Amino acid sequence: MLLSIVMLPVQYRFLVALKEEERKYKAKGKTQGEMYDEMNAGELVLHSHNQGNALFFLANIMASIVYKIKHPKTSI
Repeated sequence: MLLSIVMLPVQYRFLVALKEEERKYKAKGKTQGEMYDEMNAGELVLHSHNQGNALFFLANIMASIVYKIKHPKTSI
């Protein structure tokens, strides 16, 4: 629980940055899949580690909830 609270700001900033990248790609007429295809290996590893690590599961959920509250029109 303590780790999740500590990781919440990090996960939230990661989610905001990811959504901003998705908006940029969407404005270019590209899909989310194309965005991931164009990421370099380091970015893909970072993304999978941030989103797939079981230790960050609760922090990911809490960050998603905070994002939905702060950005109701652009929710996930």
